[in-house]
Amino acid sequence: MRLSLCIFLVMNVLVTQVAMGQEFTVEKTDSVAKIDGEVYLIHTVQPKQTLFSIAKAYEVKLSRLAFDNPGVLDGLKLGQTLRILKSALGESVEVQPTTEKLELDGEYVLYTVPAKQTLYAISKEYNTTVTAILDANPELADGLKVGSVIRVPVPKMLSAESPQKVEMVGLPDIVKKQAFKKLGEEIVRTKSNVVLMLPLYLSLNDTLGKKILLQEEEQVYDKSELALQFYEGFLMAMDTLYAMGYEINLKVIDTENRPWKVRKLVESGALKNADLIIGPLYSKVFAEVEQFAHLNCIPLVSPTIKSSGIIQHNPYVFKIIPSEESMISHMGQYLNRSDSTVNIIVHYGAADEEKMAWKFRQGLGNSGMDIPPFPVYNINKSGSDSLRNRLSLSKRNNLIFLSNNQVRLAGLIRKISSWTEDAYIVGYAPNSWQGFKNLEVDHFDELRIHMPTAMHVDYDDLSVQELVLKFRALYNAEPTSFAFRGYDIAMHFIRNLDGIKEMDVQYMESVQESGIQSDFGWKQLPDGGFENTKARMIDYTGLELKLAKD
Repeated sequence: MRLSLCIFLVMNVLVTQVAMGQEFTVEKTDSVAKIDGEVYLIHTVQPKQTLFSIAKAYEVKLSRLAFDNPGVLDGLKLGQTLRILKSALGESVEVQPTTEKLELDGEYVLYTVPAKQTLYAISKEYNTTVTAILDANPELADGLKVGSVIRVPVPKMLSAESPQKVEMVGLPDIVKKQAFKKLGEEIVRTKSNVVLMLPLYLSLNDTLGKKILLQEEEQVYDKSELALQFYEGFLMAMDTLYAMGYEINLKVIDTENRPWKVRKLVESGALKNADLIIGPLYSKVFAEVEQFAHLNCIPLVSPTIKSSGIIQHNPYVFKIIPSEESMISHMGQYLNRSDSTVNIIVHYGAADEEKMAWKFRQGLGNSGMDIPPFPVYNINKSGSDSLRNRLSLSKRNNLIFLSNNQVRLAGLIRKISSWTEDAYIVGYAPNSWQGFKNLEVDHFDELRIHMPTAMHVDYDDLSVQELVLKFRALYNAEPTSFAFRGYDIAMHFIRNLDGIKEMDVQYMESVQESGIQSDFGWKQLPDGGFENTKARMIDYTGLELKLAKD
């Protein structure tokens, strides 16, 4: 399914050629199955068969096929099985094209089909659905034909007497936010131009796509895999935003990882009129876009770059991944607890460790609550035995390890783990500990190690489970970290884009939201751009990595 999505991105050239080319005979199946109380014919896709030819052979509406087989509008695969509702056979026979006005949910426009056009692209241009277009044009069972005129249903504008109501059940917090307010008035939504820049390597995947039509083994060019995953999640968010009434013109640009190619695209005006640019993913390509965004005051979002250098001199750049300092500060906010808990900061007195302690205390002070005692304990000066004497045997002991010295920490953590038989200890550590090789997982579990992290998905959350089910149905695959990232970024920035237009990028400092995988809270550097300062706390209790609840 991921490859069919990539083929779709190559302007749907392959799919369109098949749909508009020679019609092939489709042999009907005798295979029958009863599913959820309904009787279906089970058709297996054969070489050179298209969705259009299958629908025509069984005399069933394309919209019916699409409804019973989620994802087929992205393309068919050889050997794929399709459900065809037996009671729906013959539906398309009596339906003939008509010139009369259609009784649809809205009006329609007459659209002349250009070369290399697809139903999906038409539906997005007119903010409707492929199913609605198919129902309005039964003759499309023969496929799109260049120069033909079709009816495109256009949703009616809702009047003030009948305001649109969107019921948001099971959606994450990031979707449930109320409309923007400014001085007590709602910010009016406007049509937005969003540019998504990803290393899709379309030319290489186009070659792979042709191999699929020749029945060769399915594969995707490996360097485009992460970008495709990001794009899948992004498209899911776009569907949600369209349903909520947002009007977005999305332009997807293939950057590969070639600065010269992106430079030529910028010079040719490919980013002209953009209200928001997301990407590119790689730093050397990102640099080719940064100056253009700065000069034209366009918000520019980096989904992947960790370095704070990209936001030092450009007030329009947003860096998604928090710095280690920001995550340490977030850990301080998280740990502002009652003074009934014993809290001890542990390190070896190095300069970088002192800096971490200062950032941690900054987070404590930013919590808006009274700060409980957090004494600093220097192991170099006093030794580990003295630390043990400070622990309580009746209260919870929070030990905050602000050190990245793997060699020295290995022995210390091993020793402290043995103390957990007598004392209740919870350890807190920098995010960098996830990459340590000298620390044993058993000790992480014994100390209930907590860490801040930029991204984490809580699969126990009902909204996450709902999104995963939708993703599986749409792509026949599991959502990856990059798919969740694409979803969160699209939801967060596009929903807040009207606020940016009204009040400039500084508006984002007032926005705090939670997504599926990431939390968002923005801080602007002096004379620079914006860094996300929000992290999520995770813990290793029970040898299982999960979102911290305590």
